[in-house]
Amino acid sequence: MRIGAVGAGGWVGLRKTACGVGLALLATAFATGAREPDAAEVRVRAAAEDIRAALQEIQRTPGSFPAVSAVVVHGDDTPLRFVHGLAHAGSPGTVDHRSQFYIASQTKSFLALLAAQLDEDGVLPLDTSLAQIWPQLTLPAPADPAKIRMSDLLSHQEGLKTDTLNLLTAYVRAVPASDYPAMLARYTQARDPGFRYANIGDLIYAAALETRTGRDWKDWLQDRVLRPLRLEQVHSRSSRAPAQRLVWNHRWDGSAWIASAPKPDELMHAAGGLLASADDMAAWMRANLRRRSPTGTPSARSFEIAQRTVTAAKLSDGEFVCDGYSLGWYSCVYRDQRVLMHPGSYTGVVSATVLLPGADAGFSLVMNSDSAIEGLALELMKVFIGAASGGDESQRLRKAVADYPGRLARTVSARREAVQTARAAPEWSAWAWAPSREELQPYLGSFQSERLGRLDVTQGERGLQARLGAMRIELTPARIGLFGAGKSALDAPEPWRYADDANSLRWNDEVFVRVHAMRAGGASNP
Repeated sequence: MRIGAVGAGGWVGLRKTACGVGLALLATAFATGAREPDAAEVRVRAAAEDIRAALQEIQRTPGSFPAVSAVVVHGDDTPLRFVHGLAHAGSPGTVDHRSQFYIASQTKSFLALLAAQLDEDGVLPLDTSLAQIWPQLTLPAPADPAKIRMSDLLSHQEGLKTDTLNLLTAYVRAVPASDYPAMLARYTQARDPGFRYANIGDLIYAAALETRTGRDWKDWLQDRVLRPLRLEQVHSRSSRAPAQRLVWNHRWDGSAWIASAPKPDELMHAAGGLLASADDMAAWMRANLRRRSPTGTPSARSFEIAQRTVTAAKLSDGEFVCDGYSLGWYSCVYRDQRVLMHPGSYTGVVSATVLLPGADAGFSLVMNSDSAIEGLALELMKVFIGAASGGDESQRLRKAVADYPGRLARTVSARREAVQTARAAPEWSAWAWAPSREELQPYLGSFQSERLGRLDVTQGERGLQARLGAMRIELTPARIGLFGAGKSALDAPEPWRYADDANSLRWNDEVFVRVHAMRAGGASNP
């Protein structure tokens, strides 16, 4: 059944399909003598079918998303396990219920459960302060290491902010736990007290855990959460996931997909470093809804602590109101229904999970593109919560499907206009410089920044390329000594300026000083 282009009549058909789910359940129950489905079961199944139909229709829009993983659980039932599309646009591999989607910041809810269990085990109590981990640590005033506890870090109440750790861990390289005291002392700033969602708290917690125990968060998570919950298809290291199961991330440039390979191991950090299958997201939701592990670990107490609201939050669009945060879950309300929720996003991927404890139901969604997806995901969460709770969300869902092509077009247009506007700036001198390979030789080499590390500039097939850890940057000549830097055609160019002698360069206010020259053949000279 086609939804988006058929008008109101098609949506009558959609509601009939949803009602048909309930009738089919009743018919099966009478024919087999099985238990008659209750009203909640009928509602959740109807919501699941509506969401499936909507996703199928939206996916037909060019540039929407190559692949989607949508899972609904209700008790022991899984009324929706819709995993459809391409793992890598332009390649033949399709996704299935075992495919590994990157779930980004949803990692924080897993880390919360680990932290609660390690607190119970006495490995790293949640009331441990930073001063107890690093006695010599200094922080920008008024932040006090003796007053910042592990629970403050995980609930985003640490009172710190940083651009450096965010950039490094998300895009460049792993930061060793031993480097954290110096990094925190030098590259963090104090902020106003209270809740402020960010990655820094989870990153510091993981470094503190490794400092205290000698084992990194990935090993602890495997030992105390993933293995006992029997989540064999959740990976904190992309290298350990079967290559044929890995799902790539994508951005749409208006006519074609720009694909990004799965994050390498060194970028899978504690605030956003998990891959998960549809099967295991279903198991993860059930465990959190019931606060029970099949092996007894993590304990019911650990689930409760991980989910318990500890601070006020202010995240609202006027309908969906998130007014609290635990160690890894937002506490939210939609149509008087209290839910737990955590979203996730990264370049080319959007995810979210929402739990309805009162209904023993949950909905997990991942799409491997960022084509106006965050707003769509929020609308689908509202549809699920409202419909599963007995409300009529057909008009909202109809509007979400009908509006999506326009939202996508506006997203693509805004990206294109941002790039065009940036490229038209006078500083680029109309991009008139067209250097030969020989003229580019002085700009090759290795450069060093004390804050960000080593940067290598090499000659690629299409011109100069820079590598900063895991980050790849294309350099487009503008005028002598000036290049436009960007990671893809969707990025507005950033000034990349060499000094007159080409022995240093400046990018994003960061200065890199030459440490090696690069010969034409690609080898370096000291």
